[in-house]
Amino acid sequence: MRQVSKREHRAPRQVKAPKRREEPKRLPWKPVTIAAVVLALVGASFVVPSLLRDDSAASSGAHRMGAGDGPDIGSRVSFAERDVVDGREISSQSLQGKRTLLFFSEGVMCQACFVQIQDLEEVGAELEKQGIGLVSITPDSDEVLEEAIDQYGIRTPMIADEDRDMSSAFDTLGQGMHADTPGHAFVLVDETGKVVWQRDYWLDPYRTMYVEPARLLADLPAPDDAS
Repeated sequence: MRQVSKREHRAPRQVKAPKRREEPKRLPWKPVTIAAVVLALVGASFVVPSLLRDDSAASSGAHRMGAGDGPDIGSRVSFAERDVVDGREISSQSLQGKRTLLFFSEGVMCQACFVQIQDLEEVGAELEKQGIGLVSITPDSDEVLEEAIDQYGIRTPMIADEDRDMSSAFDTLGQGMHADTPGHAFVLVDETGKVVWQRDYWLDPYRTMYVEPARLLADLPAPDDAS
């Protein structure tokens, strides 16, 4: 049984909305400004063509892999972390023998992400029918995540990935709303720890920070299909 810390009696931290940036003051039009514009246009002549090339590649339907696109199917990622819910170790070794759905999210800054975890717990029986366990990973500290776990009543395993080691290892950083957090990414590993399916629902064509559990269950491959 997890010991209750003093921190857990404090109210959860509230994330303040960023202050609106003030409109910059207009500067008088001077010759030096004209020179700066000319230099900017010259620099753009080197940058714009490359942007146009990228756009044309995207319109052709070619998929360009990059940071945050998720792990390669068939790959195996080693990790050793701690379950903030009950303090036990969660590792690539301890999860072997059962299929596991890893959910990488922005953490406490994203309320929809914790609602997602709550709703996935509600369909836990359906996941169990498919032989799948659930583990959620957020880029929060242990202290902050403990408060969120109590606030939302989370029961399933959760990992505080404050150093981003696990999120980086599974290549879930860089494509979300923030460069240093995952988007809304799911990774399914089989009984041997091999990645058999992955999807980031924040990326095109989904662009969402919440997935209906029924939709997610339908997207997950059956054991026979995930080989």
